[in-house]
Amino acid sequence: MSTTVRLHIGVLLAAIAAVLSGHCVSSAADPFPPAALPGTEIGGNLPSGYEPSGAIWHTGLNKLFIVSDGGLVTRMNSDGTSVNNRSVPGDLEGICVADPLSSFAYVGVENPDGVMEFNITTGLVARTFNLTPWMTGPSNSGLEALTFVPNASDPEGGLFYAGLQADGKIYTFRLPIVSSSTSTTVTHVSTITPVAGRTDLSGLHYDVDNQVLYAIFDSSNRLRAMQADGTFIAEWVLPGSAQEGITLAGTDLFVSQDDGKVWRYSSFPIIPEPSTLVLLGMGALGLLAYAHRKRRRR
Repeated sequence: MSTTVRLHIGVLLAAIAAVLSGHCVSSAADPFPPAALPGTEIGGNLPSGYEPSGAIWHTGLNKLFIVSDGGLVTRMNSDGTSVNNRSVPGDLEGICVADPLSSFAYVGVENPDGVMEFNITTGLVARTFNLTPWMTGPSNSGLEALTFVPNASDPEGGLFYAGLQADGKIYTFRLPIVSSSTSTTVTHVSTITPVAGRTDLSGLHYDVDNQVLYAIFDSSNRLRAMQADGTFIAEWVLPGSAQEGITLAGTDLFVSQDDGKVWRYSSFPIIPEPSTLVLLGMGALGLLAYAHRKRRRR
C-alpha cells in the first residue's frame, strides 16, 4: 500500500475517532476549504441598508430565502438576481423550512424570542410560537438562529433548533405544525451546548441529505459541523465577519453577513453523516488488513 493511501486512511480514521468520541479542542479549527474560496458576493441587489441575518435554501422552489433585522423576508436566485421582498414586523434573525412542499417557512424573531409561521405565498403570518419561557437574552443577544431537523418518528415531523446568542446554546422545541393549524403550544425538548463557554451562536442549518448540523459562531469566526445531538464532526475558520446566516444547496454554501453582504462559496466539501463515516472507516480497516496479509505472503 502506498504512503499516500496510508495517509488518507489515517486522516479518515482520525475523523471517525473524533466523531465517536464527540470531543474537540474548540480553538483547533481547520482552515476554510481552499476549493471553496474566494467566494462570490451575491447581495448587491438587496435594498440599501439591508442587514442580512438567517438564510435557507428552499429545495421545493430552488430559491434562496434571507431575513433581515429590519423586518424583511427576501427571496432570490442563487446568483442574487430576481430579488423579492416581503415586509414582516419584528427583528428577524433566522428562517427555515419544515416541509418544502408546503406554503410555510418559519421565521425566528428576537426579543421577544419566538417563531413565526410565515406563508411565503400570501406574505402573512399565520401564528406565532413564544419561546421566551425557555430562552431569552439581552437586547441583540436573544434568538439568533433557527433550523428544522426532520424526524419521521416525531409526531410533528421533527424538531426546531433555536440558537441563543447570549449563551451559545441550542434549544430544541416541538411545535404543533402537523397536528394543528391553530395551536401555539410549545414543548421544550432539550438543550444542546456545542462548545462549553463559547457564546455568540449566530446561525444554524441542518443538512437533511447528510444529517449534519452546521453552526456559525460570529465573534470567533467559526463554522462547526455536528451530529443532531451536538456531537462534534469538524470545524473551520470562517471567512468574512459579522456572519449570521448559513445554508447549503448541494455543494454551494451561502453565508449572510450583518454588514449587508451575502456570500456563496461553491465546491464546499460535503460532510457525510456519521454512520457513513463509520462504514468508510470499516472499509479503511479492511484495506489495512488486506495490505498486511499481502505483505506477510511475500
